Amino acid sequence: MNKQLCVISCPIDVYSGYSANSRNFVKNFIKLKGNEWDIKIISQPWGSCPFGFIEENPKWQFLNEYILPPNPQLPKQPDVWIQISIPSEFQPMGKISIGVTAGIESTISPGDWIEGINRMDLTLVSSKHSKDTFLNSKYEKVNKQTQQKEGILEVTKPIEILGEGVDIDIFQPIEWID
Repeated sequence: MNKQLCVISCPIDVYSGYSANSRNFVKNFIKLKGNEWDIKIISQPWGSCPFGFIEENPKWQFLNEYILPPNPQLPKQPDVWIQISIPSEFQPMGKISIGVTAGIESTISPGDWIEGINRMDLTLVSSKHSKDTFLNSKYEKVNKQTQQKEGILEVTKPIEILGEGVDIDIFQPIEWID
């Protein structure tokens, strides 16, 4: 039986908040689909953050078996492509393409983020605020050459909330003593 190829492009091996989110997402995704799907990871940079988190943290070294070498040649188009990044960087590469982003800490989204969301089949965000901000951001599209209005730029693809959790291996309930 051929397993579905799922490629996850994310900043998994650097030191940043987005990287921590990437590692947690990938770890849980492997737990959920690792026996059914052929999961591969493309490790991406994140700004000027240094690489090397996985090698310096043995708990995460299991991810090395999923990480592809730099500039990989995939054997086929991924069945599922997941990209964890800011929406302006989203590129649909799979038969199904999913963007994952923390979203935005504002009340309006830049137009290039809306365009990025619309390139994907589905976008997952971490909060209702992010989802609402994307859905409420609308711009008039104007042709750069003719200056004619061409409609409204707005989110036309599905957005769902994937709330972030807590690692219960690290954070344990304690008995409160007065």
